Amino acid sequence: MPEHLSGWPDGHSLPALPQQRQTGPRSESVELTTEERDAFTELARQLGGGRGV
Repeated sequence: MPEHLSGWPDGHSLPALPQQRQTGPRSESVELTTEERDAFTELARQLGGGRGV
């Protein structure tokens, strides 16, 4: 947005807004047991109308 419309110089952030991070949050994962994986697969089938996953 041009400076004359925004009231703030280009490249300057608004002082009331926190600094935004440049990267997303770090990725997290967990290992599922065979039973949990099977239960998830069945749930996905049910929610998907019986179609294969």
